[in-house]
Amino acid sequence: MKNLSAEQIERLYEFTRQHYVEYYDVQTELVDHIATAIEKHWQEDPHQDFETLLQREFKKFGVFGFSEVLEERQKAMQKRYFQLVKKEALQFLKLPKVIIVAFFIWLFSFLMLQKEIGVLIVGFLVFAELIWVFYELIRLQKINKQKKKENGRVYLLEEILLKSGSVGAMGFMPFYWFWTVEKSLPYQYVSIILGLLITSSFILHYIVFRILPAKKEEILHRVYPEMKLENL
Repeated sequence: MKNLSAEQIERLYEFTRQHYVEYYDVQTELVDHIATAIEKHWQEDPHQDFETLLQREFKKFGVFGFSEVLEERQKAMQKRYFQLVKKEALQFLKLPKVIIVAFFIWLFSFLMLQKEIGVLIVGFLVFAELIWVFYELIRLQKINKQKKKENGRVYLLEEILLKSGSVGAMGFMPFYWFWTVEKSLPYQYVSIILGLLITSSFILHYIVFRILPAKKEEILHRVYPEMKLENL
């Protein structure tokens, strides 16, 4: 049976990159699929031209090429990422962390009830958090760029981890809720809701910017056990 050469395998990787698939794990999935199809054609006729077979198999992906496959993989990995976030968040509902969480909910609620000075303090803390969020987004983006520069291989889940799953905007949620509910509920209830939302926002950002990136190597080895990850 005729098999693809190393040069032809590399050509398949190059082909996926030319068609806007930048993630190595998705490239590998497509390369395996196309390589298997080409080798099946060669079983029938080993003299068929490699490039002709490549174009024939690519046409089977339809008008949008690899974009649908990439979109499906992105959705799957985004879902896996949110499961990781959920798993870490549940840890804050267990002792002793839940006591700290309850304290901060009470603290923010109490401060909000102090009207002007309390709202000023809470506003300052939330603003400081947003500055930290932007700092972390920039820091992780630099790590991501450095990773691409070092070996050119980027895994889909790895990029999601280093882009915080696009949840950075969650830091603005307390403000949105404040303007939504402040005039429809008694102020004491508004203060409790804001205390809960602000605390949840702090926890979420701590998970996506600190906990998960710190566990990146462990997570990637678990998700991609068949791949030899280098320089994570």
